[in-house]
Amino acid sequence: MTMPLELAALWSDIGLPFAWGGLVGLVFSLVGAAGGILASFGLISVLGLTDANQVKPMAQVLTLATPLVAVPSYLRQCRLVLGLAVILASGGLLGALVGSRLSMHYLSDLSDFKPIFALLVLFIAAQLAWSLRPRTQASGASARAAAAFEGLVLQGEQPCQMGVQHLRGSWQRIEFEFGGELFHYHPPVAFAAGFMIAAIAAALGVGGGFLLVPFMAMALRLPMFVVAGTAALAIFISSSASIASYMAMGVQLNWGLLLPMLAGTALGAWLGPHISRYFRESWLRILLAVVLLGIGAKYLIG
Repeated sequence: MTMPLELAALWSDIGLPFAWGGLVGLVFSLVGAAGGILASFGLISVLGLTDANQVKPMAQVLTLATPLVAVPSYLRQCRLVLGLAVILASGGLLGALVGSRLSMHYLSDLSDFKPIFALLVLFIAAQLAWSLRPRTQASGASARAAAAFEGLVLQGEQPCQMGVQHLRGSWQRIEFEFGGELFHYHPPVAFAAGFMIAAIAAALGVGGGFLLVPFMAMALRLPMFVVAGTAALAIFISSSASIASYMAMGVQLNWGLLLPMLAGTALGAWLGPHISRYFRESWLRILLAVVLLGIGAKYLIG
């Protein structure tokens, strides 16, 4: 039995973009990665967009939903290093402008865009696989701060009692306290990292969290309790700048596709936390790594 032409057209115009947006939001909320990758793949290979410069900002629009909802919550819980987020975003603003302009001129054709995009996808697949390796127990100030903060929350106390507190700073070094432990970062290093990460993200139409989160967790040795919110704010600002830059250069967003995808993404992002208890995170990461490996190989070969 075939679908009536009217229903088939409605599914193509609204249903399919909504469903793919739902998948993007669901995966991103369950795993915390690859939202922009799946959005770009869906726009190109599922929904049939052929303009690479149109795909990039549209994929980034879909990645803005999660930080837009998450940042106010992190602020209320005192889990956002605001100074660091502002410095990362400042570098990110410049990086987004540079990356979008370079990409507009040098990666405007899908035949040029796909191989570079494929390398990024394969890198993220490898990163996901690496995150599954057996880990030694975390130690040091980051682990102690996380344990102290988690214990406070479990006791029903207000999280801001051990939340982020800025202490002192200069243009060379800024210190803050979290969970009773002292942390620091160097503004020039954070600015440079924000610039590089945002330039890559803007050029390829992704959020940048796949690089920003490891930078803060591994290079700056910050607790994950503050990394997520800080990254979300920085990504929201730099991605917004990237989208605005593409539009200022004349790129027209396809709102007929984007609006149902945004609705689906919001639903998927809401649904993810409710069903995450039924899935092992390691299984989800393995599945996503395999899917990304297939996407990367497809675009690299074909």
